[in-house]
Amino acid sequence: MEPARRRPGRLRVRPAAPAAGGDRRDGGRQGRPQVRPPVGPGRGGRRGRRRRCGDRLQEGRPGPEGLSPSQLKAYNIAQGDPESGEFTLEEALAGLPGRPDDALWVLFKTPRGVLECELEVERTPKTIANFVGLARGLRPWYDKASDAWVKRPYYDNTTFHRVIPGFMVQAGDPTGTGLGNPGYLIEDEIDPELIHDAPGVLSMANRGPNTGSAQFFITLNPTPHLDGKHTVFGHCNDAAMRLADDIALVPRDANDKPRDPELLNSAEIVRRPKVR
Repeated sequence: MEPARRRPGRLRVRPAAPAAGGDRRDGGRQGRPQVRPPVGPGRGGRRGRRRRCGDRLQEGRPGPEGLSPSQLKAYNIAQGDPESGEFTLEEALAGLPGRPDDALWVLFKTPRGVLECELEVERTPKTIANFVGLARGLRPWYDKASDAWVKRPYYDNTTFHRVIPGFMVQAGDPTGTGLGNPGYLIEDEIDPELIHDAPGVLSMANRGPNTGSAQFFITLNPTPHLDGKHTVFGHCNDAAMRLADDIALVPRDANDKPRDPELLNSAEIVRRPKVR
């Protein structure tokens, strides 16, 4: 049965509650993959440790929406980001085997199999730099447990924490709650030619303009109401979509979280020759 259509919304890092009396078979209200208020450091303190600030992402307070690039940089500096929100593609790809002109892929490895997605490097270089850097453990991120900025693979041993049949599967939160983030925000890269027009679109979750960071989702059907609101940064192959559909069909709770964890073991970045 195709999920009932609800009013369009945004893909959050934490799902909106289902509409009262809604049909739970459609996963509740189909809105946007959203990220709950991010979590990260504030002012003061030494580099690499949490800085003291009245607006800390790591305390679950929402970061501001719609900041300009210069405002984002200042905000990330205030959070204690060692990179000031300016991690480059060159840094993210350092030491990666293969030819520089090869296509870039991410292999999401799960107990069910591997979801393979080609990344849109040329159209969304900042998003790719952030995603690849986190996946490879090269981009520093804030670890609340150790109260420090660390360099280790961000997506390893995480879960698909929100799944809705016929809509999308969402991951990229080490806490598995929809509240987690790497301690900083990144700028949207909205390309009018990269749209949510089919199953298998790899896109950034957020809760408003320029509030994404690490959480992502894969569409299971066309979702045009998300166009212009989320950065599309890749496309997954047919085999990946069969796996994603299976993940979305597992039993889940009222927040669309799988009752038994759907593991994401790792996100491996590889180069492959481009298909001519």
